[in-house]
Amino acid sequence: MSTLTRRTFLRAGGATTAAITLPNLIPPHLFGAAAPSKQIHIGIIGCGRIATSMEMPGLFGLTEMARITALCDLDSKRLAHSKARVENEYNKRLGLQNHTVKTFGRYSDLLRDGGVDAVMICVPDHWHALCAIECALAGKDIWLQKPFSQTIHEGRILAEIVRRKKVVLQVGSQQRSSKQFRTACELVRNGRIGRIRRVEVGFGKDRDGGRKEEMPIPPNLDYDTWLGPTPEAYYTEDRVHNQDIAQIASRPGWIQMEPYGWGMITNWGAHHMDIVQWGLGTEETGPLKVSGTCQWLDKGLWNAHREFDLLYTYPDDIKVSVCYRYPNGVRFIGDEGWIFVSRGAAKVTASDPTTPGKTLKALDASDPRLLEAPLHANAVRLHVSDNHVKDWLLAIQNRTSPVTNAEIGHRSTSVCTLGHLCMKTGKTLAWDWRTERTDDAGANALLACPERGPFSIPKVLQAADIRVSV
Repeated sequence: MSTLTRRTFLRAGGATTAAITLPNLIPPHLFGAAAPSKQIHIGIIGCGRIATSMEMPGLFGLTEMARITALCDLDSKRLAHSKARVENEYNKRLGLQNHTVKTFGRYSDLLRDGGVDAVMICVPDHWHALCAIECALAGKDIWLQKPFSQTIHEGRILAEIVRRKKVVLQVGSQQRSSKQFRTACELVRNGRIGRIRRVEVGFGKDRDGGRKEEMPIPPNLDYDTWLGPTPEAYYTEDRVHNQDIAQIASRPGWIQMEPYGWGMITNWGAHHMDIVQWGLGTEETGPLKVSGTCQWLDKGLWNAHREFDLLYTYPDDIKVSVCYRYPNGVRFIGDEGWIFVSRGAAKVTASDPTTPGKTLKALDASDPRLLEAPLHANAVRLHVSDNHVKDWLLAIQNRTSPVTNAEIGHRSTSVCTLGHLCMKTGKTLAWDWRTERTDDAGANALLACPERGPFSIPKVLQAADIRVSV
């Protein structure tokens, strides 16, 4: 039985910039139909809002590099809808008449299909780590929607399994593939605004709601598997997703309901805290402490946090303030000015937070000249990606690190989860990023991997004869 530990992982170079290029590290399946320079066959796990609005369109525009060949969902209505959409799209784009896509009700069956080279995981948050670990163990390259995981322990396990199996993993934190975010972080890391004193991070808050009444389980939904490692709970539509297929793009109930999602702190927080980490150069470390307050949703089924006000302390006494009152974006404040970065007027989904009465600039500064002067020849340069999906496909072809790899995703999500632990316990928490533990026993008890019946990361690892120390 092989053993993986956090210490050996970091010492071996779990570093975010390490590139795997040795020919003997290329998985055997890439010497076949999806060898470098040939098409990559993609399986999509989860056919809901994000998959249909982002991942599928992202692949449709890259048919020369990859094709969707398999789909999986626990809801047979969504599965049939997505199958028809993908087949019609490829028939139209490629001039075909009878393009077919395989469908699966369980991802374990999809993973046994040797024709699938890589997977896109677009399932609810509570399934991210378990699903991704099984995909990595099956040798499939992975696109994983953010947040990377729900608990810090399962995130560490996933990051180590990805490294052990030498699969490529890209986290769907696509802001790293937007020029303004890379520009802002390069300027900050090269001292354009002097020593960083403070960072202000803003995004929206969730709202009360959700019907509480118990409903019959739809015959098209494998609800017990949907619950996965979380405790048993009666079915009601607002716990899961809208059963009207015409509303497939609507925001699902689970996203603002524990234990399926932690709310905005890991929803939008996973995007913006990732940019904080990138700008501060703390992608492999993290903060030293977090304190703060929040209110909780309490008028309906949904129960995630509502208003929030968190303060992280990073090395060199950099304060990172995260609050729903700030504009939706990240403001780096230094001795010589500030730089603000956001998505501007762009919206990925209809539920993206907005600042009432104001259109934010994608890139702004206290003095426009801070953004105009070129960087010097020896400046720190960050990974260049202008298309997040293409960046992932190129990393698969070349066996290199994508812009948002597993270690980056784990560390950024850990910052968000640490904030959630602060809110849950109501305590100021000291954080040791080396051991990935707090100074509070109650908070540490919440670091563990949830499990119920067969839905268990420890059982999956035991079956694979792998022991991971966390």
